[in-house]
Amino acid sequence: MRGQAVAVVGAAGGVGATTLAALLAARLAAGGRPVALLDLDVRRGGVEVLLGTEAREGPRWADLATARGPLDGADLAAALPRWGRVEVLGADRRAVAPDAAAVAAVHEALLEAGRLVVLDVPGHALADDGVAGLVRAARVLVVTGQDVLGVAAAAAATDALGPGAALVLRRRRGGRVAPAQVGAALRLPVAGLLPHDRRVAGAVDRGLGPAVAPWSPLARAVARVARGLTGG
Repeated sequence: MRGQAVAVVGAAGGVGATTLAALLAARLAAGGRPVALLDLDVRRGGVEVLLGTEAREGPRWADLATARGPLDGADLAAALPRWGRVEVLGADRRAVAPDAAAVAAVHEALLEAGRLVVLDVPGHALADDGVAGLVRAARVLVVTGQDVLGVAAAAAATDALGPGAALVLRRRRGGRVAPAQVGAALRLPVAGLLPHDRRVAGAVDRGLGPAVAPWSPLARAVARVARGLTGG
């Protein structure tokens, strides 16, 4: 069965989009789905640093820079580094980035292999027509802050995406805008509200990735977002 794609778009830096993408991928994989997490910041990366998978063997974007389809998605998925049950494709320190055709070929191969593909998309990557096309074809979650600046950043991101996206709001201290007000201002549904969890930074520093206790408020918030995507 062909897989599906979910794009997690960071409306601005520091809102926790990569953390959400990783936790969402892990949650979906825990339900028995084969899940691949793709870092679409193909020049600078970030996912592998967050997850602590830099030293694990397997292909990175530099190894697939000139890939063309059709590719064997099952073989590719089996070779990728893993974070728990999640297959991960990210960038490393090599100054070699894949072109748009390579990214599309890899994405298509993993979908054909039945993967639920979670795309970690920084807002600046939407300027690339190829990336924007992949995102528009996916279920889209736009992550932004729960404040006036967050609303402005999300407005800019959603203008590039068109209709069909949903919002995930990162709680901020001070300057909060009610979730309903953010949704109304952007004319988008709010899929979730992410609380701050100070234990995430400690887990990342220990090389564990953004591991959270399953009963924590953050884990429960991610679970609600996942249920909204799968209907389960």
